[in-house]
Amino acid sequence: MSATGPLQLIQAFANTLGASPGADQLGAPEEAAAWLRGAGLLPAEAGLSNSEYAALLRLRESIRDVLAAHTGGREDADAAARLTRALADGRLVLTVDPASAVQLASAARASYPNLVAVVAIAIAGAAASGAWPRLKSCSAPQCGQAFHDGFGSGAARHCSAHTGSL
Repeated sequence: MSATGPLQLIQAFANTLGASPGADQLGAPEEAAAWLRGAGLLPAEAGLSNSEYAALLRLRESIRDVLAAHTGGREDADAAARLTRALADGRLVLTVDPASAVQLASAARASYPNLVAVVAIAIAGAAASGAWPRLKSCSAPQCGQAFHDGFGSGAARHCSAHTGSL
């Protein structure tokens, strides 16, 4: 099942790594920049440095590890800590507008921290709505694709491609 709202971005980002060899949409810095531009996360003129590219891959892996924990209905302190460290690059601040509306924003001026902030804000929004634990990774062998568990029980363990086939 596909996620909606802020989880759509997180699901799409996690699913840039496919199950088959060579199915990595972020396989090289140029490919990653192209995907990020297509997702509206990176300005057309921006690219990724080698260190930003490595950080982007760590961000994706940490998200995928947390989603695997969601699937298993377990806590994973190491995965949570890795995701926390990866999201710190977003340099989030709380902003207040003249009407006293409060929101999270990035204090960074560079492209990479801003895209991390967008991911962090999407996760925060999903967590605030209670939807974050329902974004999971498929536990079918050789899959791992992110999916939204929309079932009432919240006990789904497989993406739609593997539901009922195992």
